[in-house]
Amino acid sequence: MRAAYERLALGLLGVGVTLPLFLTPGQASGPRLGDLALAVAVPLVVVTWRDMAPVLRAAGVVAAGFLAMTLLVEVAPGGDRLNVGDAAFWFRWIASALAAPAVASLILRDEGRRRLFLWAVLAGAACHLATYGLAMLVGLEPLQDVGLASPRAMVTTTAAQVRVTTLAEHPNAAMAMIGLAVPAGMMLAERRWVRRGTTWGGVGVAVLGFVSTLSRGGMMAAMLGGLARMVVGWRWRWRERVRPLGVALTVFVLVAGAVALQAGRFDFDGGRFAGRFDRAALRDNLAGRMLTWRRTVDLVEERPMGAGWSSADEMGAFRALSVSHNGYLFTARTAGVVSALVLLGLHLASAARLDALTPLSVYVLAAMFGEDLTQGAGMVFLCCLVGALAWRRPLAP
Repeated sequence: MRAAYERLALGLLGVGVTLPLFLTPGQASGPRLGDLALAVAVPLVVVTWRDMAPVLRAAGVVAAGFLAMTLLVEVAPGGDRLNVGDAAFWFRWIASALAAPAVASLILRDEGRRRLFLWAVLAGAACHLATYGLAMLVGLEPLQDVGLASPRAMVTTTAAQVRVTTLAEHPNAAMAMIGLAVPAGMMLAERRWVRRGTTWGGVGVAVLGFVSTLSRGGMMAAMLGGLARMVVGWRWRWRERVRPLGVALTVFVLVAGAVALQAGRFDFDGGRFAGRFDRAALRDNLAGRMLTWRRTVDLVEERPMGAGWSSADEMGAFRALSVSHNGYLFTARTAGVVSALVLLGLHLASAARLDALTPLSVYVLAAMFGEDLTQGAGMVFLCCLVGALAWRRPLAP
């Protein structure tokens, strides 16, 4: 029974990270698969308590206790009551702080459990990508009826750049989930990552995801995750010879798939991609990000203990303030500056291990700098998991 429960929890958590399926179809604010996975996984703390390293036990208890204290500090002064959004936000953080050390313990001491989690992440990313194809075939309404698309899902056009949003409602958030296929695929391939199908399958999923979302941040995070795996190979002195014919064939397949995906919705247009890397557009985008970051820092200075969750609708005319375009700044604004600094420090430490789990750590670190990822249950859990993995001893790839 215990083994079956552990597999179920790990599988749900892995899929929940990359496939934000709505449990209540048609309600954008309703719970998703990641919330269910967290609820199922919290008892792992009890199940694995004796087998967990003392540092992981302490980390989970201290983190959950500190987050609960932060919640009370935020609510107490004005006698405010938690709304549904606040309750969901804090449940995700506190439950993740409890579950993440238990999951970290499982995947560190059991290779089978680790591979199960990674396969679930890869499968979730592939299914997430598949919703784009389903949207072309059957339309959005049938997908919304079964919870496979948001009521706000649509095809958006900004400055002649067509970007598809479905499950995650925003292209950047969608790509952050889909791009996880790269580190997951490479970690599954282990030592022979150059020749294994999981590596190139993950790369293919990420490339096709970029074709639809045009999200530079998620794709850059995927590339950095791949580069991290190369550095790990050099660190452990396991190098592989790349076969030019195999690489050329892979590139051809990816390009053909991208063209086919584009042809299903609109004519293939190279300018659409070039526009995402135009110097003037990049400069304007960076200027806008800098303004957003400064504004978030000002908000953090006003309330260093955090302001809790606020949806764009709740903020009314100030809805732009709910966007930070940086996961660590968003965490500082919502959960407090201490939580954000601790999270950043643990992510840096986890990435510096240069071992089998480094690609995942580098991916999360890079993706967090580009988007407000600490909102959905899946990504909140993943951030806590990478933080818990900072306490590990280097694990051979």
